[in-house]
Amino acid sequence: MSPLTAWLPVRSERVSDLVLKVVGAGTASLVNGTTALEYALADQGLRVMAQTSKLGGGKPGSVVRLRMSTEPITSMGNGCDVVACVDRLGLQEKWFGLQPGSVFVHEAGDPEVRAAAVAEGVITYPVPFADLHRRCGSRFAGKGFIAAGVLTYLLGIPEQIVRCRIRPHVGLRYFDAGVGFASAHLEKQDIYAVPIPTAAPRQVMLDARQALLMGLTIGSCIGSCNCGPACAQALDRSPHEWIAAHVKAAWRRVSSLTHRTIPCLQGYRGSDGNVMALLGAADPSAVPGYGASRQALVLVAADMLDAIRLVGLARQVGRAKTGAVWVVVDEILATRQQSVSVEKLVKIVAEMTHDLENKVSPPPQSLEWWPSAEWDSEPDAKIGYVAWGAAQGVVREAITLCRSFGLNVAALYPKVLSPVLTQELEAFAKTVERLIVVESDRTGRYTRLVRAWTSLPALTVMPEPGRALTPMDIFLREGLGA
Repeated sequence: MSPLTAWLPVRSERVSDLVLKVVGAGTASLVNGTTALEYALADQGLRVMAQTSKLGGGKPGSVVRLRMSTEPITSMGNGCDVVACVDRLGLQEKWFGLQPGSVFVHEAGDPEVRAAAVAEGVITYPVPFADLHRRCGSRFAGKGFIAAGVLTYLLGIPEQIVRCRIRPHVGLRYFDAGVGFASAHLEKQDIYAVPIPTAAPRQVMLDARQALLMGLTIGSCIGSCNCGPACAQALDRSPHEWIAAHVKAAWRRVSSLTHRTIPCLQGYRGSDGNVMALLGAADPSAVPGYGASRQALVLVAADMLDAIRLVGLARQVGRAKTGAVWVVVDEILATRQQSVSVEKLVKIVAEMTHDLENKVSPPPQSLEWWPSAEWDSEPDAKIGYVAWGAAQGVVREAITLCRSFGLNVAALYPKVLSPVLTQELEAFAKTVERLIVVESDRTGRYTRLVRAWTSLPALTVMPEPGRALTPMDIFLREGLGA
């Protein structure tokens, strides 16, 4: 199944959207090799999003999924164009996303490739990953870098812009081996190539950990930046250096947070003690104070810029009330990297430093200051979707897809998890015929939330077992357009 934009009946010819996967045993070289591709593509002006996950079925391997587009993207999209399996492990997967014309890069000479569930018409490229790895030195796990080199050649990416981003340095000989083999022995048969935009916005790559740490640190004094009005100017001049300085400073100012009731990858407490940031929380509703009393202030981020912005808002409200404000990044977003506009990041930092410098605080007993849920309404909408966290990006692209087929749909994107925006949920429900809560996983936590605090008969859309939620899950699950 091709990526989301290929389903749109009306789209600009300049739009290009490409999804690829790199699969194999181990994680480090897969992630590091793909990261070099991510940073190179983002620096060239493409919008980029990447996510790392484990292979299904309890297998020890990893999957790095990368989406790149000439237009803004808000989710990992749908389908797959290119799959690179660096060892036999990937051949055991069922590649339902590959359709005729897609690309499958695999270990050369492996008899199992014939038995792999690859549709007829898929273009295959045999690459001797094991032999190239042995020649470069088998003590270092470098197959992911070899795959990065092969993909650099097949996708037509300028070799040097990827090579200069290979880390660690030992990975260079593996990357060069991949490029060298592909250019000498692979005859390109597919149509996929990465377009380089002529006038592209400046971008940087961020992950969720960096976003939370930056949000907790902005406003603190760091070197010559001083984090007043000059902070945004320093970011605009040298974005990569600014991010590195603020993330490094955060480790000195931010303390780790451990709480028995909150399963998460990592928790952070701001230096003032008013803001708690949870990275990869398995259940945001488990934060202390959440429940019948509705005393906890819990904000849920939808992407990297959103995480930075919400931490800034939480720092403001934290000065005006007793008790902590919680900012949650769900487990889907915690495994993701994405490119963000330097211009948008500068704007957020300028607003945050101005508010902190001038001690702008919200009314302590009012809900008016809190970030209101975003409405995407449409007259006579039949379906109304509600989503928190990472699922919001999936819903945004599904809404675009539905409307391109003439379907009337609407969406509500809350930022606040607690206290529940009961009145806003009920007001939104009155504008549609059916209310559907979109879950990013199969826990159903947000559906239970809506049903517990409102009288709304909410339905649910969630991903299939072992799969991430995609825009097509929303488009097809409810029978829209099918």
